[in-house]
Formats: sequence, C-alpha cells, structure tokens
Amino acid sequence: MRKAILLSLILFSLLNASAQKKQNIYFLKNSGKEVSLKDSADYIRVIEEPDSGEIFFNIKEFYPNGKPKLLGKVSSFEPTIVYEGVVASYYKNGAKKNLITYKKDIPVGMAYYFFEDGKLKKHVEYPENVAKEAELDRRFKLIYQVDSLGKVYVKDGNGHLIERDGEEKDTLIVEGDYKDGFKDGVWKGRYTSGKSSYTEEYTLSKFVSGTQTVGEKVYEYTVLEKAPQFKGGVNEFYKFLGRSVKYPRDAFSNNISGNVVVSFVVEKDGKITDAKIVRSVYPSIDTEALRVVLASPNWIPGFQRGVPVRVKYNIPIKFDAR
Repeated sequence: MRKAILLSLILFSLLNASAQKKQNIYFLKNSGKEVSLKDSADYIRVIEEPDSGEIFFNIKEFYPNGKPKLLGKVSSFEPTIVYEGVVASYYKNGAKKNLITYKKDIPVGMAYYFFEDGKLKKHVEYPENVAKEAELDRRFKLIYQVDSLGKVYVKDGNGHLIERDGEEKDTLIVEGDYKDGFKDGVWKGRYTSGKSSYTEEYTLSKFVSGTQTVGEKVYEYTVLEKAPQFKGGVNEFYKFLGRSVKYPRDAFSNNISGNVVVSFVVEKDGKITDAKIVRSVYPSIDTEALRVVLASPNWIPGFQRGVPVRVKYNIPIKFDAR
C-alpha cells in the first residue's frame, strides 16, 4: 500500500510539474514487457515531449521506491528506444550506476561506470563512427578499472584485468592483459562450477581465435558470437510474415491498426518457442501475431564461442487496416 501511494505521488508530481507537456506513461517489467497496472510493474517509464527549442524527447524511468532508474533523452521511442546525448542510470538506492553519451543509440565519447556505493568502477572511451554491430571489444577503449576494494587493475589503458561475473555459486572469472585500452594477448575464462572454460587470442582487441571446453567437448571458433538469423535474412522473414498474416476480421472492420511487438526464443536447433506479446495492440491482432511467429520455419541458431545457444528475439509486426 505504501509503495502504491508513493508511486501515485510520483506520477502526480510528474504530471503537475509538466502540466503543459504531453506525456506517454508505461508500466514495464524488467523483461521489457508492458503491463496495464502500475502495481505489477518493475519500473515506470515516462516519455515527455521535447523542451522548448529542443528536438529530442525526455525519458524518465523510476523504480517502485520512487527513486530514478534512468534519465536522459531519446529521438525515438516507438517501436524501440533510440538514446541521444547524456543518459544517466541509477541503482535502486539512488546512487549513479553509469553515465553514457549516445548518438543515434550508439555510445560515443567518455563513459563512466560506478559501484553501488558511488565509487568509480571503470572509465571507458567509445570512439565515434563505430558500427553498433562491430565486435563487442572493438567498440570501446578501457581507460581505467578497479575492483570494489579499490585495487587498480587497469590505468591509462594498460594492466592485467581480473573480472568476476555471475552468481556466487557459479561465477565466471575472466582475466587477461590490456594494452593501450584494448585486450591483447591470451585471455582465459572459467566458471567456478567447472561447467566450461575457454582460451582466446586477441591483438589490440581484434579477436583472432579461441577454444571452448564444455565437459569433454572442445569447440574451436573464429567468431565470438553470431546472432540467430532467418534463412535469407530479416527481410525474408518479413516477406514470410507478409505472406502468412491473416488480418483479423473484427480488427479490420473496426479499422484497428498498430505495431504489435512479439518476443520469442530461437532454440539451439533453430526452432521458435516461447512467443509472447511484449506490446499489445488488440486481442485478435495479438493472437494472429503469435500464430504467425510460431508458424515460422526454423531459423539458423545463434552461436556463442562456437556453441549453439538459445537467444531471445524481439520483433515489431505492423498491422494496417487502411
């Protein structure tokens, strides 16, 4: 009850402070799925029309405890968010989590990441004119990084980094050298549970090759990860949708249109499973979108370090009754 009252006060304050501005308010789960009730949401997103003289929309996100989750600007928010300029993210305790500058949703310039106690964790530089699809480790230069106790691993782009990620019962430990801001030489990673380990070779963050051991199987790879793909590419997938979609009669007769967003999983064998509506348009339209996605032929599965993996995918499907 207290959270609901606090949430209502936040929304009332937002609407009061920006009475002259148009707003879109969304109640969202951490998965990105939109829900109808604020009490069911993990956070609230408010999209506000641009300030006077500005061209970008304001984006504000809040945790259920009323503290900010994200503050910044976007050039687009339907069907996906496109960040622009400085965007700040926050932990639930109100401490700043990161500070990143974007240009058409691609990080550029200096970015800063913090621990939950507010201390600087790492400082990276994102060069401009780097494609969003570029290899992950080529998208930035690491300038500085420390652990939670203040031990300096990388300074001025050079050093030996040891990182731990994941749950205590199964932590991934990764380590290797940085040279002039880039990964260089041999890097190793292993899970504390012993389920897998890998060794990779880099030349100034240019991935060369790697081997991953899972149980008794050894996988060699020259590409770190590969996204799942419909045979022929995404354009062929949309052609398949165009051929397969049957516009629901009730929606068509009532002139109901919109973009329904569907999430689904591409399994290790390429099959489509777990299709869900992320953004609804109309009951019969939602049902048809799910039907046609689940009717898709098998995809080419995604790979990570030479091993096929399950990958979640979101895609908008347009229904136009005009």
